[in-house]
Amino acid sequence: MRLRDFAREGLYCLLYAITGSGKGVRVILLYHSVGGKPPYGVSPQRFEEQMSWVKEQFRVVRLCDLPKAVQSEASDTNLACITFDDGCRDNFEVALPILDRFGLKATFFIATGFLNGTFRTSTGEEYSAMTPKQVQELAALGHEVGAHTVTHPKLTRLPPTQAYAEIINSKSYLEDLLGSPVTSFAYPKGDYNAAVRSLVVQAGFQVAVTIREGLVGDQPDWLSLPRVWVSGMLGTKGFKARLSPAIDLYRRIVRGA
Repeated sequence: MRLRDFAREGLYCLLYAITGSGKGVRVILLYHSVGGKPPYGVSPQRFEEQMSWVKEQFRVVRLCDLPKAVQSEASDTNLACITFDDGCRDNFEVALPILDRFGLKATFFIATGFLNGTFRTSTGEEYSAMTPKQVQELAALGHEVGAHTVTHPKLTRLPPTQAYAEIINSKSYLEDLLGSPVTSFAYPKGDYNAAVRSLVVQAGFQVAVTIREGLVGDQPDWLSLPRVWVSGMLGTKGFKARLSPAIDLYRRIVRGA
């Protein structure tokens, strides 16, 4: 771990000691691979430990169910969504059995152009992608399937017509595959602006997530929700700190620095 990362984790743990776990926490977890190399991948053992703790501390809902849960649950109820980006095959082969063992439902964002093939990360590593049949099985088991474009581009760098095609074609493919509406979207690489957000609304999505780190607030923009990325380098204390008020306190301190 680099000195900067070590200092960051130390500050998180200190803030967690001050804030505690909190009540009424609303958080969306972001995973990529379970079983791959860190930082993109989390080990199966670590993922199982994290899911055990999340189940104890939170009511876990799919992303599509979060708006209703926020409205209907008591204000001091902790709510969590578990999301996976890209559609790595190990999500199905490794993460799914662990989720099912704990009775947890998650949201899987699929970059449809990589199905049956491989997905390359920003660090150059390649991961096998799910098959269409595996995506169908996820939905049949009660998990949510969301759209993540076709080829995973930075949408703000594309002409509007091309960006919209990436958004709507992934949605249409998944809806045809599953025979049901797809209402949640994840911006590839968290890259979005007001124009891209408008295209997501135009495509008919009701909820969309970024990679901006933080908790879900009392009056969130449902089309640009923050998430907490769970790096494979993240220790137990750092994980718990990010699922607590410490994460927003950290952001305020950093912004003020």
